[in-house]
Order: sequence, then structure tokens, then C-alpha cells
Amino acid sequence: MPRSNEAAFLRSVLQNNESAATFCEALFRISQTLDDLIDKDAAVTDAAVIQAFWEALIELPANPFYRQHEPYLRPLMASALQDWRDSACLERSDNRHYKTLAFVLRDQLATVVTQCAYLVGGYTWMNKVSLPVRQHIHEDTLDDYLNDLDPAQDEGYQADVNESLNGGDS
Repeated sequence: MPRSNEAAFLRSVLQNNESAATFCEALFRISQTLDDLIDKDAAVTDAAVIQAFWEALIELPANPFYRQHEPYLRPLMASALQDWRDSACLERSDNRHYKTLAFVLRDQLATVVTQCAYLVGGYTWMNKVSLPVRQHIHEDTLDDYLNDLDPAQDEGYQADVNESLNGGDS
């Protein structure tokens, strides 16, 4: 993400609930900035960092959909962030299995969108849109993902990864 049809897609699967779609869009932008900062695969301007913090600290908590469903959404967001963090560590290992696991873990915002669909439309609606949501968000193939991993890794970050994979506190 984002794709050219992302806004329309989100509004479709979220039954045109504007605050739910706006919540998801903000979450995507925040997570993309974090990903770019950690992976260092795209330049991130100071303005983009400030905007991501603004969205995370001001806009997202003020979103009406988030405010209404915060006790339900916040644990999902925490889980998605931890899964993404773990994937960022695992994809830098030399182990193909760990890299494959990273591929599975990296886009858990699909779960957040699926649960937003549940919150706006109930169980039947969630089941109707959950596969299209995953197909939309998980657009990369495993082979493409593995081929795109950068073999040149930052030594400091790799040390953190090694410590994490070996049970360290970081």
C-alpha cells in the first residue's frame, strides 16, 4: 500500500464509513513512514516524520471511529506493530524460513482493516470482504519479496536483530 485505488477500496470494504476509512488511511501512512525509517529503502523527510507523529499523536486519537472502538482497535494495532517489528528483524536473518515468516507477519494491518469491516458491518460482512482485503494488502508474492530483500544490511541494526533473535532485551 498505497495503491491507486486504495481510497475507493477502503470505502467499499468499510461500507462508506468515512471515519473508519480515514482511520485506516492514517494508520497506513504512519506505518509506511516507520517502515521507511527502519528499512531505509526510501528517503524520509523531516516534514514526513513530523506529519507521521502528528497523525499518530493528534489525528488518529481524535478520529471518531477510533474513539468509539479504541478498546477493540488498540490491541489489534499493538499486535500489528509487534508483528511488523518482528518481521523487520526476521527478514534480516540468513534463514529462509525466518524470511518467509517475515513475509507473513509484515502486513498485519490487513487484520485491522478486516476487524474494522466487522465493526461497521458485522460478522457476515467481515467474512464477505476479508479475502479481498488480504488480497489487496498482500499484493507482493513471496518470491518477489525474497528477491527484493537488501543483502547489504546496516551493521548496527543487524546487531540489534541478532540480539533479538537470540532472546535479548532489545
